[in-house]
Amino acid sequence: MSANNSLVATYANHNQAKATVGKLQSAGFDMSKLFVIAKDEGQSLAGAAVVSSLSDLGPEQFSCIPRENIPNYESELEVDRLLLVAHGTPDEITQAKKIIDSNHPDGWDGNVGCSIYYGCID
Repeated sequence: MSANNSLVATYANHNQAKATVGKLQSAGFDMSKLFVIAKDEGQSLAGAAVVSSLSDLGPEQFSCIPRENIPNYESELEVDRLLLVAHGTPDEITQAKKIIDSNHPDGWDGNVGCSIYYGCID
């Protein structure tokens, strides 16, 4: 398993994403490892970097997203949903997933929760 892993969660609105970012920050998650992707980059989310597209992610984060999922995430952005991308050690991602799951974001496929990707290129 890779030393670093990522997760992606989707949000229907800014308030849901902001609440999750706040909980991650309160739990001590490293905000430099957290990105929010939103078409409207002008949104501020409690210290998380906000970018406008998947291609704006750093190479570590982008390399962890399976290529077959990219069209689904791009579709989410087209309908003004937000993506939260976290990158870190397996323990950091496990902690982040627990926090994210407790906020019950809607997934692009209608499921609740987020996806964790292992074996990233570090």
